[in-house]
Amino acid sequence: MAQDKVSIRISKEDMQKFNDLAFGLSMTKTAIIKKIVNDGFSQIVEINNPTLLTSFEKIEKMLGSIGTNLNQMARKVNSGDSFTEQDIKTLEQVIAKFDALETVVIAKNVKAVIKKRGAK
Repeated sequence: MAQDKVSIRISKEDMQKFNDLAFGLSMTKTAIIKKIVNDGFSQIVEINNPTLLTSFEKIEKMLGSIGTNLNQMARKVNSGDSFTEQDIKTLEQVIAKFDALETVVIAKNVKAVIKKRGAK
């Protein structure tokens, strides 16, 4: 397969940013360009905002807890046992966690959209 060579002109600062990006992603510059061409610009996301990282960690913890509770209930039902009052309370807690998670995600998205729209 024949390959074409691409040459571009960029400032030293932009070249350093490109090199830093390649290093940070553990990718070659060629691989980054191929990724952008094949997948589009929105496919590479780097999150370095401490507040956002903390939010993702909380969400991950909540989802893990919800998954554990749901697995326990599924095992019980699949084994032929019936739901108890405690199981119903646990299910209500799972629903409450989903509601709390939805609130966190919506609040973060609204702040991000407002910040993005107000950014210059």
